[in-house]
Order: sequence, then structure tokens, then C-alpha cells
Amino acid sequence: MFKISATARPDENVFARQALQVLGETIDYTYFVLASDQGDALGHAIDVYRRTGDMRSFFALIDDIEPYGPEDRRGPGISELGDRFPGRVVIDIGIWVAGTRDEAVARVQTVENVLARTGDTILLRSVSARRTYLRAEVTAEGLANMLDTSVVEFVRTPPVPFLDFRDWWNAGATDVRRVEKPGAVVGVLDDAPATAHPLLDGIVLSVESLAPASYAWQQPGSHGTEVAGRVLYPHLAEELRDLRPLSSVGAVRAVRILEPDPHRPNNPPRFATYAVPHELIGTAIRHLHSQHGVKVINLSVGYDEPFNDAHLGALTETIDDLARELDIVLVVPTGNVGIDLHARTPSGHHILDDKPEYFFTPEHRLAEPGPAALALTVGSIAMSGAPAEMPNRFGWRTAAGAGEASAFSRSGPGLGTNSKRANKPDIVHFGGNIVLNDSGHPVLNDPGASVVTPSSRHTDGRLFAAVNGTSFAAPAVARVAADVAHAYPDASANLIRALVGSSATHPAPAEQLADTHRRLRVYGLGTPHADRAIDSDRNRVTMTFDGKMSIDTVQIHPLPIPELFRRGHQGGERTITVALAFDPPVRRQRREYLAGTMKVDIYRNIDPDELAEILIRQDPDDPRELINDLRRLKLEPGSSAFTNATLQVRSWKRKQTFVDDTDTFYVVATHKAQTWARGAPEYTHQRYALAVTLEDQHLVQADLRELLIQRVHNPARVRVRA
Repeated sequence: MFKISATARPDENVFARQALQVLGETIDYTYFVLASDQGDALGHAIDVYRRTGDMRSFFALIDDIEPYGPEDRRGPGISELGDRFPGRVVIDIGIWVAGTRDEAVARVQTVENVLARTGDTILLRSVSARRTYLRAEVTAEGLANMLDTSVVEFVRTPPVPFLDFRDWWNAGATDVRRVEKPGAVVGVLDDAPATAHPLLDGIVLSVESLAPASYAWQQPGSHGTEVAGRVLYPHLAEELRDLRPLSSVGAVRAVRILEPDPHRPNNPPRFATYAVPHELIGTAIRHLHSQHGVKVINLSVGYDEPFNDAHLGALTETIDDLARELDIVLVVPTGNVGIDLHARTPSGHHILDDKPEYFFTPEHRLAEPGPAALALTVGSIAMSGAPAEMPNRFGWRTAAGAGEASAFSRSGPGLGTNSKRANKPDIVHFGGNIVLNDSGHPVLNDPGASVVTPSSRHTDGRLFAAVNGTSFAAPAVARVAADVAHAYPDASANLIRALVGSSATHPAPAEQLADTHRRLRVYGLGTPHADRAIDSDRNRVTMTFDGKMSIDTVQIHPLPIPELFRRGHQGGERTITVALAFDPPVRRQRREYLAGTMKVDIYRNIDPDELAEILIRQDPDDPRELINDLRRLKLEPGSSAFTNATLQVRSWKRKQTFVDDTDTFYVVATHKAQTWARGAPEYTHQRYALAVTLEDQHLVQADLRELLIQRVHNPARVRVRA
């Protein structure tokens, strides 16, 4: 077995001519090949290439060739076992993809022969040409042999679901204890939640219908209950797993806009038919805001096809208009992609074998209203990377690992004219996972891999349900936004969005997408965390600004940097993160959907008067930077990724010291109005918010928060261009 790393995709026929069978290919053009002749033909070809240059077109693409060895085969849980352990352990063995079933059977026989040397045995088999998995009980010596067997792709300990379904499947009202915690009310536009559910009783404050009295609603379905439960119980899975009391946070006010569709299989939700969708939603949003003062509203609704930016719909524009007009946070999902019986996406990609490529196809693009520029658009990641442990289920696999993007989650980019834009989704959260059975067919609501939430079937004795969809990722983010609103009741919607964005971190699997734009298009800014959005501590502190500026101007915000932070520590890394959120008008008939764009930079080691003089010369229609040296921090990702984003989060990380710098850096916010918006009497100023975070996890001598409390005053804002 060899790993061959290439700079581009070589012709696979060349591999065959060197007696190499290609077993797998990764996104960075790393090929896993099996040499049927122990690598003799490859070695000969390399020797000829060195002497004559023959096969230059193939070898010029090759960066590295190395054996595929025991370390490459170590999957999750194997390193924790160690090289020596007493007795036997159970492991799962993945076999490389075979060309035929007969070849797969032959490879299983090879594994059996190796295991027989140490008296180890196979417990379970799932054999096919494309997917062959074995479960075996082995000694330490047997494990070592498996890690050194060429037909083995990986060895791991058996995957375990995040939550064992037996902990909740038969739970009744008397089996759980509920604890109510204070929090902001979240508006939910959906089907009617079951207010009599033991976990929702008393905290769904109202369920209203704005339909005419003559409208004949269908009987409520399950969707509204499941969505409301996700808003109210943000830690339900962890609490069920750890047998803790179930903590509800805040309350919900619901307006019914959905009902089961009696004309489609399984009766999925549809928009109520008494009005068109954007009027249904627009009226409901205004009602929740005017009658109940709701600041954060969740809309787990959307269309079932990718949006067309040439014909953007009224629903998306309505959501953006109301977010700006009412100064509220609206949370929407990216939408879901349908998966067929053969586990393929609409683009024809297999959800397991072809990931992550399908996320970048046109068929996987956001569905409306996901492109809404001023909303928080939420994609889905998996909480659990293993199916439920049930009899006769060996060989069942999840399409995504824990923390990985759910196969059904739609991806970006959103609206805009920059080909490198990565402005949507904004955020991801847990929305479930798809399971493939041993025949390769998808199982959509497996109780071990899906999201657990209160069930509308509580009257039948089923307190909880297992669900999948971005519909259930969005309300988890709405809860985080509501937690920020509860902690800071005077915060604008922009500041709430900025704090939610600044709190987000990418799950570990996101790092597998090395290209920044591809990573942002699938995972957005990452998963938000309420505690990081709300609180500072001794190693991490956030400073904020919430206000407005004249359009086509620049404003300078002094940023205090304590000496201990500038000096740093041996080997320690310090981070400055800046989040910007703003809410320009929108027009769907315009190529530039946003009336204005903004960007943010940070400068160091410069006199503020000199900085102002330089920025005065900046032409708003000329994107060239006037300062390109070390005085402008190199924030990542680059500003081009966020040209069309109204929520931007960028960071600067450094290990070296800046002891000679002054104790103030400068955050510069730059606004540019689109030509069609200039001169409009309603657009003379732009509201915006900043959240700037200093973080140094190696700081031990002092409390960063206390250092900044002693120094921070209301920042001076300097308008440097009229």
C-alpha cells in the first residue's frame, strides 16, 4: 500500500500501467494505491523517469510517495488502547473498496487468515464490493497485525452514539424533572406546538393564528412542537445522557403559519393557504414584535429548491426589510437537500463516498429564505457520528462524523457579485445525521444519530422524537441569540448578531477543508456558544460598539491593548477577533442586492492623526488599501470573502511580541454605498456594531478583563471622510 500525493488529478490509467490499483482519492489529490507486485513496476518506472524523463506528465504531478502504514490505519479510539493491553478488545475493521464482491470476499479471507495466527475471531461481517466492515475481538498482537495488513483501510473501536436511545425512548412524564431558567422570549413561526406537552406546558406562552376565522386549518403536525422544543431545551441531549434535570431556558410565543400537507406522502409541513408565504410571514413577524415585543424570531421554514439569484423571491426580501425596519434578529435555516433511496444527492453524488464535493454543486445551494442577508442563516452539523446500537445492525454507518456537516444541509454562497464570496451560511448547529444501513440505503431518523427533541406524540406515551433537518439547527441558534438579548436588553440586532458570530468556533471536521472559502461555504463561522457570546473571563475579553455612521465614510475606534497582551508569553499565541454586523437596505431587483457594504481593519504602531490623514484620501469606489505594511494587521479570512456579508468575523493571531507599540490599536470601519442607493433620503446613515475580542489562554500573571476595565472608556469616533 502506498500514499501518492499529487498537485492535480493524474490519469488513472497511468496507475494501472504501474500495477497500481487506486483504492481511494482525497480532496487534496492524495491517492491510496495497492501494488499487486509489491511496488516493483512503480520502482522501475521511477528509475526510468530519473534516467530518461519518460512519463514526465505523470511524475511531474507527484509531490510524494510513501507507504500506507499502521499509523495511517489508526482510527478513533485505537491510540487510547495503547500498544499493550491485557485480554481482548472489540474493534471494527474497514476493508478497502473492492472491484467485485468476490474480491471483497477474498480480502475478508486475508483478514481471517491474519487473525487466525493469534487465535482472534471475527464477530460480525458486512461484505459488499463498495463497503466491507468486520467486527473482531482481538489481542494486542492481533490489533498490531490488523494495523499492518494491506487490505485494511482503517481500524477503530466501535462507534458509540452521543446519546443512547434507551435513555429516552420510553421515558414518560414521571421519569424526567424539569427546571426552568430565565431567558428571553423567542418568537416561533411554524405549525402549532403542543402546549399540553409536559415539557412545554407553561413556557409556550401563546399560540396564535392570524388567519381569517373562516380558514379551516389541518390538525397540527409534529414540526412546531419539535422546533419549539429545540428553542426551549438547548442542552436536552447532554442532560438526558447524563441523567440530569432537563433545563428549559426562556419561553416561546408562536404564530401558526404551517400545517400538514394532506396531498403529499407523510404529510410534510406546508404554508397555510390563506395568503402567499411572504405575507404570512411578514404579518406574523410584525405581530410578534408589536404585540409582544419579541426581539428574536425563529423561522424553520423554506422552499425545497436552491434559490435563483436572478429571480430572488419576495420572502427573502421581506425578511431582510423587516429585520432592518424593526431592528430584530431573524433566524432561518439553509434548507434541506433531498436524499434518494440510493443515498444520492440531486447532483448525483453519494452522500458518503463523494463528500464533501456535493456541498459545492449548484443543486446544494441555499434555499430561500436562507440567502436573506440580514438574517442569521443556519446550516446543520451532526452531534452524533454513530447509529443507535440495535441487534442485527452491524455495518450501518452515519453519513457524517460527529461535528461534520450533515449531508442534507444546504451550503453557500449567498447573494452577491464576488465569485470568491463566502457569506452564507452564517452559523451551523446540530441538526442531525443520516444513517446508511448495511444495504447502503438511507435511514433518516435513526434514534442514535438524530436530534432529540420533545415529541407531539406525547399523548401516545412518546415524550421525545428523533428528527433531522436544518429546521432543528436554526432554533438552537435562536436560543443563543435570545440569551445575548436577555443578557444585554439594550443591544441592537446588529450587536446581537456580532456577539453570536464572535462566539462561534469551527468544529474539528471543518479543518479538513483547507481552502477557507470552501470551509466557510459549508460551516460558516462555526457553532456559536452562549457563554462566549455573553461573558468575558481572565483570558478572554470582548469590547463592543453599537451605533451608526454616515454612509461613504470611515470611522476610527481606539482599541486599548494592555502591555501584558502585547508582550505575550514564550510559545503562547494571542488572538484579536473583530466581528462586524450592519443592516443596509436591500433591493432584489438590483444586481447589488445590498445598498451598502462595509469592511473592518485594525491598525497598530501608527499615530491616529496620521491614520486619519491617510484614510481621508481613500476613495470609496477604489478598493485599494492605502496602508499595506505591518501597520495593518493581516486579518483572516481576507476581506474579499465578506464583501457581500452583513456579518463578518475576522481574526489575527500572533506569537511574537509588540512591546514597542503604543498601548492603543485602531479599529477602522469603512462604509461604501452602492450607486443606486446614493442620494436616497432614507439612507444617509448606516447602523453597525462591533465586537472585538482579545484572547490569550497563556496569560497567568494577570486578569485580562480587569486590565481592560481599568482602561476602557467610551471610544472616540472620528469621521474622517464626508
